[in-house]
Amino acid sequence: MKYFAVMILLACSVFSAQAAEEMMKKEQCLACHGPTFDDLIKKNVQANSDSGPVNPHVWIPHAGGPDKNATECIDCHAQHSMPPKPGYKDESASLEPCYACHHNYRLKKCSSCHGG
Repeated sequence: MKYFAVMILLACSVFSAQAAEEMMKKEQCLACHGPTFDDLIKKNVQANSDSGPVNPHVWIPHAGGPDKNATECIDCHAQHSMPPKPGYKDESASLEPCYACHHNYRLKKCSSCHGG
């Protein structure tokens, strides 16, 4: 019986940790990686694209605004444990979400290809 109770507690703690990770919001990410989205942009992180190196944070979202109305960080990045493991580096970040609209893997204004 004692073994069964321990297993249930372990299962609940794993489930709680997973639920907490699923609910991570950009404000929580910016607490360490910001503290504002503009501060994140100033870090000038570069990603390689077919159009050359880009800082993808500059373009999220295109409309801008005081809070940048950015998508959630986990839309492009893997979430790490808290605190992160020593030496952790997110290798999962990708420009793939950008390419949903920027077809042909080019990060250019739509008007550069489409008239209008």
